[in-house]
Amino acid sequence: MTDINKDMFKDLIGRGCGARKMEYDWRNVVLYALGVGAGKYDLPYIFEQNPGGLKILPTFALLPYLNNVNMEPLRHVPYAPNEIVGDFITEKLGYLQNRLHMAMDLILHRPLPVEGAFLTEDRVNDVLDRGEGKGVVADCQMDIYDRAGNPLATLHSYHYHSAFGGFGGPAFKSPKQPYPDRPADIEVTEYMADNLAVLYRLTGDTNRVHIDPKMAEDFGYKMPFMQGLCTYGFVTRMLIQAVMPYEPERVKHVYAQMRAVCYPGQNMKLEAWKLEEGKIIFQLKDEEDRLILGNGLFEYQA
Repeated sequence: MTDINKDMFKDLIGRGCGARKMEYDWRNVVLYALGVGAGKYDLPYIFEQNPGGLKILPTFALLPYLNNVNMEPLRHVPYAPNEIVGDFITEKLGYLQNRLHMAMDLILHRPLPVEGAFLTEDRVNDVLDRGEGKGVVADCQMDIYDRAGNPLATLHSYHYHSAFGGFGGPAFKSPKQPYPDRPADIEVTEYMADNLAVLYRLTGDTNRVHIDPKMAEDFGYKMPFMQGLCTYGFVTRMLIQAVMPYEPERVKHVYAQMRAVCYPGQNMKLEAWKLEEGKIIFQLKDEEDRLILGNGLFEYQA
């Protein structure tokens, strides 16, 4: 029987997947834009000879987190630092437990270059306790630099694991945004193509549950569903287009919580409220009015 105590995860803190490098060019930038819903008229994102230059979406910085797209050293399947926690729990239990991506926090230190390389380091920051019977949360971080060592972005990623809630570790506290008691300042509806999850896989998130109907069914879902980070990139692109069309370099910070599984092939509704100049809170719903992304925060250079 597994000994459950407040120190059971202490040896995982600070562990990571090692220093890595991801080289990329305009093809990767364009493929990513298409993978998060850019269309044929979004030339700044998809045409390398666009008169105003090619633009890179800030959420492109999420790609190295999974450690398997153009990465050196190469992994054949996605493996992020949260998997270190997941593997530990699986070993203790003797079987694979339920795990979900809960939230992503992206901080941009400067605009991303449209080609070059990401140098990355990641780690498990902590394992947080949700309480008895409620599982734990792996708090993970990735720091991204350019070739010269200049910081480009910092990612904070939060992952739910269903086991060992109540182990006595630090408590998990989920940030909540104070939505105003008034209609949204921005309301935009956009169709999410039924093949978007398939296309997004080409950027590196090759988890089978997003394409294999049998695996999705085995995990209790009616069909393959969207990658959480794809939906995150989708809504970020929508926000940029609504607030500052084709000026992704102005984005400073994006945070969102994954609140429900999102299925492709439906209309998605963005609702956003301006709190002050350069600061917006938002949420994304599907056409059945289910909350897909919640407690969203979008900050940009005013």
